Amino acid sequence: MATLVVLPTHNERLNVVELTDAILDLDSANDVCVVDDASPDGTADCVREAAAARPRWREHVFLIVRDRKEGRGGAVREGFAWGMARGRYDAFVEMDCDFSHQPAAIPQGVALLEQGYDVVIGSRYPDGTVIDFPASRRLLSLLANKLARLLIDRSIADYTTGFRFYRPAVVRELLGYPQRHRGYIYLSETLSHLLRANHKIGAFPIRYRNRERGMSNASPGEIWSSLHGLVSIAYAHHFGRR
Repeated sequence: MATLVVLPTHNERLNVVELTDAILDLDSANDVCVVDDASPDGTADCVREAAAARPRWREHVFLIVRDRKEGRGGAVREGFAWGMARGRYDAFVEMDCDFSHQPAAIPQGVALLEQGYDVVIGSRYPDGTVIDFPASRRLLSLLANKLARLLIDRSIADYTTGFRFYRPAVVRELLGYPQRHRGYIYLSETLSHLLRANHKIGAFPIRYRNRERGMSNASPGEIWSSLHGLVSIAYAHHFGRR
């Protein structure tokens, strides 16, 4: 399957080149779209320099630079919209650019799309492996997912994972919804839309390792805001227009 992997970035110069190479090494049908939120560390320049030095990057790697930091959700949407406009991809993937999501797992997610799922989640819970995640972050992650399962739908175990796979028709549908939440909470908002639309959602366990290089882009304030945002997402899920 011709696959577009969208990498939202902010200050990922230490990871973006190595991760992109690892994705391209998996399959010649893979393309990568880096959507950079005006990283002050020069992430976009790293991508440009690598593209100038690596012939295959000129064909398979694309860069979108946004004017300012506007959140992960919007960055992924912009990458997906760009990919849909090309009209050549059979699968779309979103993942973090810090090696917390292992590129070697991409073929497994794509294979599940080929088996008939509309959406596939690389899930940390309940059967995945979580390595070196700070205790405070892990507690907040577990709390957010427990609340999401309670308030939205129990069929999803990991609402906050950013390792996801989509069929083009699903991406087109998601782009048709207005984005109401910025940042990581958009991950839960997205799943609410897909559940309401009765898409076939699959999942597989992943090995999640906390980033080893660079700083996390998820601030404690954003995480707590996400917990509050779940309430409005749950209300729209159960009582909003269909």
